[in-house]
Amino acid sequence: MGMLDRYKKKNGFVQLLILIETSGKQKQEQFLTLIGQESKSWEEGIRKYILSIDRILGWDVQYRAEIFSRLQPLTLATVLHGMTNEQLEGMLSCISISEKRKIIGMIGERNPTPAEKSTCVMKVITEVRGFSMGGVLKLDKVDPEMAIPENIEDILINQKNNTAPSAELVFPEESEAKAPLNFDGKHEAAPANRHSSEEVEFLKRKVNHLMSENNTLKHDLNVVRNKLEQIKKIA
Repeated sequence: MGMLDRYKKKNGFVQLLILIETSGKQKQEQFLTLIGQESKSWEEGIRKYILSIDRILGWDVQYRAEIFSRLQPLTLATVLHGMTNEQLEGMLSCISISEKRKIIGMIGERNPTPAEKSTCVMKVITEVRGFSMGGVLKLDKVDPEMAIPENIEDILINQKNNTAPSAELVFPEESEAKAPLNFDGKHEAAPANRHSSEEVEFLKRKVNHLMSENNTLKHDLNVVRNKLEQIKKIA
C-alpha cells in the first residue's frame, strides 16, 4: 500500500495538502519527493495548490484587509518584520491608520527569531486555508488559480501516474484561456467549484478526532510521568 492510497478518496487531496502545507519547508520537500515517486501528477497537483505567504501577501487589497482583520496583531507584525517602511506602507494600506500604527509599533519593538517568524507564517497559512474552507474567502474570486476543483482526486488519478517528468497538469477550469491574477479586483478566469459543505463537515470531524487523540496521548503521558516519579522515589 502506497502513501497516496489513503488519500485517493473524496476530500483526500485537501487532507494531504493541509498536511504538507502546515509542515516546514524541509519536510514539505521530503513529502513531495515521496509523493512524486508514487505519482508525478499528485506531486504537481500539491505544488500547484499549496499556499505560501508570498502568494497571500500578493493578493488584492480588499482580500488582504479581510485576512489582516482576522489575524492576531502580533502574528501579523512578526510575519511582516523585516520589510522596509515603504513596503509596510503599501502592505498595511488596507487597514485603518490606527491599526497600521499599532502593527508598525509592534514591528519596531520586536526582533523575532527565524523560528518565531516561521511559526507565525505557518499560522497565517493555516488561518487562510481555514478562511477558504469556511467560505470567508472565495478562492475562485481571490485567486482563481488556487481554487481546487471538487473532483481533484479523480482528475489526478486519471493523469498518467509515472515517475518520469510529465506535461503541466491541465484542470477543467484551465481549458479556457484565463488572465493571470491582477490586483485591481478583476479576474477573467472562470470560477472553479467551491468546497462542498460535506467536505467542510468532514474536516471539522477530522480536527475533532485529532484533538481527542491528542487529549488521550496527554493523559497517557501524565500516567507514565507519575509512574516514573514513583519509581524514582522507590529507588
